[in-house]
Amino acid sequence: MRLTKRLIAVACLMAATPASVSANNGDQMVGYSGLSNAMGGAVVATPQDVSTVLSNPAGLAFLHMGDEHTRFDMNLAVLNPNRIMNGIESDSSAFVMASGGFAFQSESYGDRVTIGVGAYPISGGGVDFPVGSLKLGSGTYSVVASRMSLRIGPGFSYKVNPDLAIGANLNLAVNQMSVKTFNAMTSTSTTYPQDVAYGYSYVLGTVYQLSNKLRLGAAYTSRSHIEDLEWNMDNGKWNLSFQDPQTAAVGLSFQPNDRLQLEADVKWIDFSGVRTSATLIGPTSSQVLAYGWEDQTVYALGMKYRSNDSVTLMAGYNYGKSPLDASDVNNNVGVTAIVEHHLSAGVSVRASKYSTLNFSVIHGFENELTATSNLPGQTTPTNVSFETNLLTLQFTYQH
Repeated sequence: MRLTKRLIAVACLMAATPASVSANNGDQMVGYSGLSNAMGGAVVATPQDVSTVLSNPAGLAFLHMGDEHTRFDMNLAVLNPNRIMNGIESDSSAFVMASGGFAFQSESYGDRVTIGVGAYPISGGGVDFPVGSLKLGSGTYSVVASRMSLRIGPGFSYKVNPDLAIGANLNLAVNQMSVKTFNAMTSTSTTYPQDVAYGYSYVLGTVYQLSNKLRLGAAYTSRSHIEDLEWNMDNGKWNLSFQDPQTAAVGLSFQPNDRLQLEADVKWIDFSGVRTSATLIGPTSSQVLAYGWEDQTVYALGMKYRSNDSVTLMAGYNYGKSPLDASDVNNNVGVTAIVEHHLSAGVSVRASKYSTLNFSVIHGFENELTATSNLPGQTTPTNVSFETNLLTLQFTYQH
């Protein structure tokens, strides 16, 4: 099979990356739960739930745990991405996902130590573009791809004093990919079957209470250190290194009274460190894939208002310039990780003494890119557009 066809297929693996319960664009752009998404992902300084074990583990020290210092947060989400390539819509437009975690304080370690553990996808999903979505020379292709990046692991926070906490988290990183392309003109296909690669990543964080109204948070997430993806094909083994980026974030939370909380965060995502290029290694040849992703700076604003003892309202806004521009479209065939603006809202309703139901919705506004030049054999440049909706029902138990 010709290497050029394999390059098309591997580039299409990237098509799965934008759709996620936690990251509507690329990786780690918004939050990891319904409550954090309702805040537009602005949760570095003041945690909203146990997902802080992944965004800033030091936040566990300031998380409301209940009288017995135990908390569970479970999420059920429905993602509705709308992806179009060259005027043809992807058939995969709904994904159902579950995630969650728990946190507790132990009598053995005292109230200064809070331990948490969670399982959260940070990116993933898939596309199913029918025949005709991609045309190269005499070929007209269909593209079916899926990807998931998952983090599972424990974390802890330590309260140095009433105002300062530090925290750390160690995760099992799971990377899963598959892809299939079909050329209707020649009735030939290229299939990379499902493969799972394992590794690790870690998160370090701190939270400092500047005053009774102001709180500062900072967190660093390492690049994933993960084994190569491997596909056993008809002509031998093919390998691809595919890592998730490191990030750094700071946030400032302002709570003027016991009803209102505001937060503003800034997050840097190091896409240039892992998405500039990658090498596809085959049994007899290899090829550098020039993805060309740029670093992304994400700005997030969140608001939380407790209207009464039973109902809390939330809203958020999130912006990050696309890590891809028009010159990169043809090097990322099928990729739709280009959403820049997100708007969110949510409501929490206390259901019982110990439990709360939370509902949030986040909308990623449509963005469109057209390649600045054609691929060999193309008569018109590649065009992609993407918008998304994410609805999450979250159950919280505090005891």
